Amino acid sequence: MKIFTIGETTYDILFRNGQPVSGCSGGSAYNSAVSLGRCGLPVSLITTFGNDKIGDFSMSFLKANGVNCDLIKRFEGRSRVALAFFDCNENADYSFYPASEDVVPSYPMPDMKDVILLGSSFALRDNGREELLRFLKEAQKAGCTVIYDPNARQCVNDKPDILRKIIENISLASIVKGSDQDFINIFGIEKAKNAFSKICESGNRILVYTRGAAGSELITSDMHLKIAGKKTQVVSTIGAGDNFSAGIIYGLYQQLSSITTNKVLTSDHWAEIMNFGTHFASAVCGSSDNYIPEVIAKLLKSDNVHE
Repeated sequence: MKIFTIGETTYDILFRNGQPVSGCSGGSAYNSAVSLGRCGLPVSLITTFGNDKIGDFSMSFLKANGVNCDLIKRFEGRSRVALAFFDCNENADYSFYPASEDVVPSYPMPDMKDVILLGSSFALRDNGREELLRFLKEAQKAGCTVIYDPNARQCVNDKPDILRKIIENISLASIVKGSDQDFINIFGIEKAKNAFSKICESGNRILVYTRGAAGSELITSDMHLKIAGKKTQVVSTIGAGDNFSAGIIYGLYQQLSSITTNKVLTSDHWAEIMNFGTHFASAVCGSSDNYIPEVIAKLLKSDNVHE
């Protein structure tokens, strides 16, 4: 079984009280990949970034954290940068500065037991969408587990082209994972049951619905689980959702190594999987990094019987 995370790589510069306080490589897929790599799982990042200093740093950091970089495509030019401005509640407002080139990444040949994570604006780009959809359709045909996290930062229910792409992505995913705010921004709806009804219209039947500190919910055609949040002294919310996804994948990896399809996962299996999501997200919220701390990852790695 292999794990692939697909998305942008961004260098995040963090501001508090109008002053830059730290910087690190990030991006939704990048954050998830680093956490999974730290846990010793066979994860590859599918992304692009420049042959500049930031790109060099991003590549070195991935390799140091056990992430396979064979599918990363680099280009001559400037890598993507984001400025994150924290408010008094440690929530971040972003300003993005795009890379100087928009190139299409390379995709592998999917295998049945592979787990694929996709999301954010990368999943909505026009350039390379044909190649992305071809890969997702091949993954669906092969029986892969495809997790789609739309990570919608702005209202899109009045943007028909973006909405069409999101719905198309949902139709090609095995699992849709999103926050309460995502579904408000995408469909203008609240509550997990309403979000589940909406994704069912596109053929999807598994929803992971997160509500920050209020906890999370899993809804399928025959179960509805509610998982409590974990009390955390919040340092940063950057990467919380990305690492909830990483925790879900960590849990799925344990289960899918011996089970070939999500349809046979019981409520006990799913409760354990969802609790890993909560654990990963909480660990990141209590840290200034975008990925789970190495001390926690080391414990998870030692518990990983499939290492």
